[in-house]
Amino acid sequence: MSLALGDKILSSDNTFSKLGLNEDAQTESIRKRKLIDKIGLHTIVKHSPTQKELFLPTILNQINCSSEMAQLLTKNAPLLRTREKRSLSVGERVVESATSLWDYFFDIVWRFLTTWCYPLLTRSFVIGLVCHRIIAEIILRVLEWRFHADSLALKDVLATAQQVDIRMQQFCYWPIQYVTLRKRKDDWESITDRHPEYIRFYNSLWLVANDVIIGIAIGSYIIDNAEWVASQINIILSEWTVDGLRNMIVWLTDAPAGFKLNNELAVFLGALFVWVIDYWKGCCF
Repeated sequence: MSLALGDKILSSDNTFSKLGLNEDAQTESIRKRKLIDKIGLHTIVKHSPTQKELFLPTILNQINCSSEMAQLLTKNAPLLRTREKRSLSVGERVVESATSLWDYFFDIVWRFLTTWCYPLLTRSFVIGLVCHRIIAEIILRVLEWRFHADSLALKDVLATAQQVDIRMQQFCYWPIQYVTLRKRKDDWESITDRHPEYIRFYNSLWLVANDVIIGIAIGSYIIDNAEWVASQINIILSEWTVDGLRNMIVWLTDAPAGFKLNNELAVFLGALFVWVIDYWKGCCF
């Protein structure tokens, strides 16, 4: 297009020069030539294709082939048969039989535990709780029994009976507290209302566990050091109950703190009490 216009312009220039046109016509022709040169600058420039553009037809052919293959397999899938399983080797048969034997053994053990052991343990636990509750109720009745309405009960007289009464009440109340705490998960609105039950339950458990732990620790220490503990207890009791009391009676037979007493009576009473102490020492120590 630019060459054609250029040819036309060249031919027109020759005609104009031949005919002797004026300067305005020459100026117009020059302007048109510059415009044609500018139009020539905006033409499309060809470039060499990249590697991706070269492989684009191959990629499209592969995609089309894959689509046709998928359609063909989908159409002929019902006509295909399953592959026959090959026969196992001797090693594979041994491994399979050993694996199946272990699975069978574990299956038998699991069924035995779930079918017989677990129900037996749960029933035994429930029966144990019932028997424990019956025994606890009997002990509580004995500790709270009064000969008359105004007389004292056994738990009001002995500290040991009082401790046994408290522990029996806790043991009887623990299953009820546990069931109450388990129901708390089903009703979220009652969680804040059952905080005292939660604190009381675990506080009583901690107290009992604390008593048991301290008792086991002290009992183990006494058993391991029985001779030394017995000698120390003997020394302490003899010093406080025998020697100390005897020295005080001897001190009182004289003039204690400067007080003048009846010497004959003081000596008689002092000898009597010293004889009683010596007799008690001979019987006990």
